[in-house]
Amino acid sequence: MNVILATNQKHFADAFRIRTTVFIGEQSVPVQEEIDDYDCFVPIFIAYEDEKALGTARVIIKNKDIAKIGRVAVLKEARKKGVGKNLMLEAMSYIKGQTTAKEIQLDAQLTAVKFYESLGFTSYGEVFKDAGIDHVAMTYPISRK
Repeated sequence: MNVILATNQKHFADAFRIRTTVFIGEQSVPVQEEIDDYDCFVPIFIAYEDEKALGTARVIIKNKDIAKIGRVAVLKEARKKGVGKNLMLEAMSYIKGQTTAKEIQLDAQLTAVKFYESLGFTSYGEVFKDAGIDHVAMTYPISRK
């Protein structure tokens, strides 16, 4: 498996196809809530295996201290095979190496909390709805020396 930073139209199309399949198709997220202005200028990662796109995630730099990982999506047939973990590790590595962020945030669907906890994230705050799905905010501190 290879996780890359999207750099061309094919990469972006692959990422949107995955997100459309997972969020709009499987989870019934309205298209107007799934696609937003961030998609035009934020780093987007895609996991490929044998040239087949299996998963995607994006990074939003909120300010000099906080980066946010979002739109993490893995195709159903690729789940529980390390795709999500590899995407997250690549996105986290990018944030640590390419930004000044001291914290990584994300909004996790409740069904994914244990997965993110396994990567070192901790939950905070109350459960909230995003696109009609229960989520909780999570954080990961970055140690900078």
